[in-house]
Amino acid sequence: MNKIELDVAPDGKKGIFYGWIMVTGVFFMVAISCGSFYSFGVFFVPIMKEFEWSRSVLSGVLFVSGITYAASVPLIGAMADRFGYKWVSIVTAMMMGVGYILGARAQTVWEMYIFIGLLQGIGACAAIPLPLSMIANWFVKRQGLALGIASAGIGTGAAIVPLLVTFTETQFGWRTAMTVLGLLIMLIYVSIALLVIRRPDTRYIASYEGQPQVELEQTKAGADPDISLFQALTTRHFWSLFTIFGFCIFCVGLIITHLVPFARDTGLSPMSAASLLTIMGLCSIVGRLTAGFFSDRIGANRVLFSGLLLQGIMILWLSQMSSLKMFYLFAALFGVAYGGNLVMVPRLTATIFGVKSMGAIFGGLSVADGIGFALGPLLAGYLFDISGTYNDAFLITAAGIFIAVGVTFFLRKKG
Repeated sequence: MNKIELDVAPDGKKGIFYGWIMVTGVFFMVAISCGSFYSFGVFFVPIMKEFEWSRSVLSGVLFVSGITYAASVPLIGAMADRFGYKWVSIVTAMMMGVGYILGARAQTVWEMYIFIGLLQGIGACAAIPLPLSMIANWFVKRQGLALGIASAGIGTGAAIVPLLVTFTETQFGWRTAMTVLGLLIMLIYVSIALLVIRRPDTRYIASYEGQPQVELEQTKAGADPDISLFQALTTRHFWSLFTIFGFCIFCVGLIITHLVPFARDTGLSPMSAASLLTIMGLCSIVGRLTAGFFSDRIGANRVLFSGLLLQGIMILWLSQMSSLKMFYLFAALFGVAYGGNLVMVPRLTATIFGVKSMGAIFGGLSVADGIGFALGPLLAGYLFDISGTYNDAFLITAAGIFIAVGVTFFLRKKG
């Protein structure tokens, strides 16, 4: 029922390749789901004011969310490989939406931890791992470009959703804004998933994209190039990607959670501070498309190395912010850097390990995503509470990114 009927002319090509329809659908799915992550920084100040919680206590919500995500994403990815991505994506997206709706009614920190931390943490699997794994299954020779276009939805969501949430919050309060966000996730994501998601047919894909090529150096002639998660766990490539992904998301989680409070501490208005997330999101689209395009031509390793280096430099510079123009420049350059970096992780995953177990392997790598997103905001909130500044958090984060820069050399093939 989910398979695409072959529609190929004698010359091997006919009509629009359905993979591009998948890319379009995934673009909007990740826009609304990932846009919700960027919006949590908007909720930060009004929630702290209402409940008089410290920044570390409220950051603990994201810690629970990240750990829950890390624990659940390998299993959910494996389920998608076995049973198909459609209903697994729909169920997890519903959990994300319900988490926000119930979180809007929370009266205690423990309720917030359960609704936003646990429910949204499981639902977060619908945001990046499942959609991008689907796209990797549909493309071979244009995989980098397809992933870049699909993941550009993340930047679009980051540009639009926080502003929408900020407007709703200033007019009607944070509880109404959080409820609206949950309803939008269920309406947009689930509707598109029902209409668009299909199982790929290898013969159909081969007629447009050719046969997949895998570059895992351990693969021997005649061996199955699509390896399992357990086989991947024995390779240095997996753990290199795991380390890079973890440090990258540690940094991104810190920024999208604490950039708005940090900017407001320096005197920016709520809308000006929220607009930084918009600029960052829009520029991440440029980074994703550019990185996807060049990775198909010069290699994903080189693109990832350059993006991580720029991301580390930007974090070091963040502690020097003193004007709105400087904040805008930071948001633009940081957006370009991290946007491209996050495309390269699934790109390298598919290139190195193949796509047969893409959901499980990328799910395993996404454990690092969850751990990084759990620890980054929590560390920043804790260090701010004890020192009154984010400078130490920025330095620690920059050090982690530069470690990731060095680890990229372990991804290179032997000569």
